[in-house]
Amino acid sequence: MTSSVDIALVRGPEESRLTHPVPPLGLLYVAAALEQQGYRVAVVDAPGEGLDQAAFLDRVRTLRPAVVGLSGMTPMRHQIARDLERVRPLCDRVVLGGVHATRFRDEALDEFPDVDALVVGEGEAPAAALMAWWNGGGKGAPPPGVVVRGQPFLEAEVPRDLDALPWPARHLVPHDRYSYIFQAEGRFTTALSSRGCPFRCTFCDKTVSGSAWRARSAEDVVNELEFIEGKFGISSVCFFDDNFTLRKKRVVAICEEILRRGLQIRWKCEARVDGVDETLANLMARAGCHVVAFGLESGNQSSLDFLKKDQSLEAARKSIRACRKAGMETVGYVLVGIPGETPESSLNTLHFVRDAGVDFIQFSTLSPFPGTELHTLATRRGWYRQTDIMNPADAERSRATLLPPGWSEQDLERTLRRLYGGFYLRPGYLARQALRAHRQGALTTRTRLGLEVAKWYVAGGR
Repeated sequence: MTSSVDIALVRGPEESRLTHPVPPLGLLYVAAALEQQGYRVAVVDAPGEGLDQAAFLDRVRTLRPAVVGLSGMTPMRHQIARDLERVRPLCDRVVLGGVHATRFRDEALDEFPDVDALVVGEGEAPAAALMAWWNGGGKGAPPPGVVVRGQPFLEAEVPRDLDALPWPARHLVPHDRYSYIFQAEGRFTTALSSRGCPFRCTFCDKTVSGSAWRARSAEDVVNELEFIEGKFGISSVCFFDDNFTLRKKRVVAICEEILRRGLQIRWKCEARVDGVDETLANLMARAGCHVVAFGLESGNQSSLDFLKKDQSLEAARKSIRACRKAGMETVGYVLVGIPGETPESSLNTLHFVRDAGVDFIQFSTLSPFPGTELHTLATRRGWYRQTDIMNPADAERSRATLLPPGWSEQDLERTLRRLYGGFYLRPGYLARQALRAHRQGALTTRTRLGLEVAKWYVAGGR
């Protein structure tokens, strides 16, 4: 059967109640690199296209791809296995990339017998090289960054010049179904202005992009923003960098260029609490930044020290205050079940984020991802558990969770409920947020999320 595309990069239907799909940025970067080499590429994004399992498989079958490529994280490996089994009959070869393939490159081909090759690390160059290798008859050793059964493996060089990478192939996906709680009405997408993170947090998974921080130039970043605003009518962008504000001089250059060109895009970014001061916050707000997210993790300084965050509660207060003063909203990411905390002492975090004036909080259980310092510690001390806990921030119900002394699975569930209820179910807070969302044109997306949280809370967190 003749293939209509050389490769289909796919994301299957997600087993999740969350209804806010975002673009599959990693797949779109790989798609762009493949198109640059002349390959016919399709992207099938089931969550973004609203496809159930049957419709998803019909789409792939219609494309008749020679190769199907998938990506996935370790907590989703059962979903990876399901999708692999179903797409395998629809193509000649299957390739798997992403965090799980990278972290477990020595085991993943045995774990997933339907996979012909793994793409390890940042996938743009290895994926294109793999296609060329297959098209050439698979002679000699596989290209660097590719794992094939019975063949030697060579490490791929990490791309240093991110400006040399083609922008994500956003023309391959629809944009009308993507949404994010912090966007105003209109079209939304995601972007990356840097890769890697040099900090030493014990729980952070840096499997794919590593510790070496590499950044795109301000000009290339703003060129992309200008292009997607004009080409796709995008009005909101979420930067998924681990640390957008690591180099303040670069952030200043990005903001000044946005202002010089008169772009109207609103954007969100992630930052460390020591990465935003009043001067920078004011400039970011003028350039369209309306939300800054911080990894607060805890309101207990001893917990921050245990996690090796190298940050203080006072620094967090100052950054949150600076953002609010500039007119931006703030998001705090908080971890529940940190060793050394108890269900009662974790309430100190609730008091801290309320007093600091954080606008939104995402509470998550602490997951010891393979390859992290925390995973090594949890395994050695017997804290590693597979739990069945659901909260509005997690796409997966069954997940690896830390259960240190003083915590049970029931404690985690009860504490999550107390934290969510204690933060969000405040009459004054709800009234302020409803008014603000109405003014910002974000009432629809935030109401939808609010209903999801409310249903979870009323159901007892289950």
